[in-house]
Amino acid sequence: MLESQHHMIFYPEDRTKLDACTKRRACTTEKRSLPTAILIPHASYSMACEALHRSFEQAQDLKPSTVVFLGPLHQEVLAEHEPAFLFTPQSESIAIASHIHHFDITLAADLNTRFAGHVMSEDSYFTEEPALELTLPFIQSYFPDVPVLALLCGNCDKERLATYAKVLEHCTNAQNNVLFIVSANANALLPATEAAKHAAAFIETLKQGSSLSEGLRMHTISSCNTAGLDAIGRQRWGRQGWNILGMFLRGREHASISTEPDENEKRVWHISAVLGVHHANQ
Repeated sequence: MLESQHHMIFYPEDRTKLDACTKRRACTTEKRSLPTAILIPHASYSMACEALHRSFEQAQDLKPSTVVFLGPLHQEVLAEHEPAFLFTPQSESIAIASHIHHFDITLAADLNTRFAGHVMSEDSYFTEEPALELTLPFIQSYFPDVPVLALLCGNCDKERLATYAKVLEHCTNAQNNVLFIVSANANALLPATEAAKHAAAFIETLKQGSSLSEGLRMHTISSCNTAGLDAIGRQRWGRQGWNILGMFLRGREHASISTEPDENEKRVWHISAVLGVHHANQ
């Protein structure tokens, strides 16, 4: 079993405080069906808690059999693990603030076998990468005891993206009702003016349902998990625009992306979004 590594920095270690932060909120939502996806940021709760709730609220009426978490891998993949670029946990669970969160080890083992050489089980990347750990308490709050398949993605070129899309397709074929949760910030840590431009380009591309790869190549988009979003966009049910639910900077919601008075101070924008409005099951 994995042990939490990022408490205190990203979320409260105290169980009572953590439950208060992640407590499920009721709201009116559009009728949706599975499979579908939501977009969330990764940052400390002081910066991202409201954005996290905004996305989870829109999915709360769904009844997923499995949650598939798609996160970025900010560190380099070790040479001994290449050519693998998608990683699942080796462990069956992780303990966070005295609660045990269980992983979908059956689906993970299936992916490791079916996509051998591309998908690999390795705990070390999950101890370094905080995105999954800070998201799991929200998953437990909104979808209690639903098993989670966690995937972290390293560098992803065109060929790897095609494989990534096939991995997600297999997930929906293997499970009847899958909710995908994509963890991605709108831009890298950049000076305020540049950050705003990158965040605006990221949002516009999402709304159009277009690929983010070109913007990444042209350095007009700097989001850390474009591969996960583009892999979703290659699914039959994922070929539609994203509905932007909120834009947040340092924990405060903004009506639009704008620069700050201090244009040289570095910023990261956080976006809440849900895929489309509703669609038919595939």
